Amino acid sequence: MREPIRWLREIGWRANSYICGNILIDAAQPVTEVAPYKDQIDTIVLTHGHFDHMANLAALADLCDAKVCIGEGDLAFLTDDSLSLAGHFGSHSPGIAAEPLADGDRIGEFVVIHTPGHTRGSICLYREEDGALIAGDTLFPHGSFGRTDLPTGKHADLVASINRLAELHIESLWCGHDMPVPSGAMRDVLLSQAEVPRYG
Repeated sequence: MREPIRWLREIGWRANSYICGNILIDAAQPVTEVAPYKDQIDTIVLTHGHFDHMANLAALADLCDAKVCIGEGDLAFLTDDSLSLAGHFGSHSPGIAAEPLADGDRIGEFVVIHTPGHTRGSICLYREEDGALIAGDTLFPHGSFGRTDLPTGKHADLVASINRLAELHIESLWCGHDMPVPSGAMRDVLLSQAEVPRYG
């Protein structure tokens, strides 16, 4: 039986987080939001290395005694303030160790899909059983998608990544920002696919 995906709504500049079984996806939420689930979480997966997705990573990893995973291309973001944009928020990268994730790895019920473009190491998590896609900042509802003018971003890579996602059956979309799309999300993916080439 598949685990439900629990949405922890973005707060100000802090991105959405999601809890699915023993996994916390993205880690900018206040400790108080995650504390009720600390005993079930043993893994934190970052969709990419921007600070608005990992502002409380160190505290949440400690709270849950959890290992941290991130796309291998974004490992350096954990220690480099200019890559993570931490300085923009008046802070510093968390500076903690993480396990690299590669395309095709499995974590819990999900397969890792490397989706460079927003950052070089951006990943999505896809659950084939029900078409759930946890997309980070790769794409958003209503035909929107992640920006590519930040460090390591590349528009051509984002186009290729969204084209790849459009080949999947995606029923629900769980993004880094905006509200989740609990059903019928393929429409949003195809809208993003149609729009993204126009902004290169």
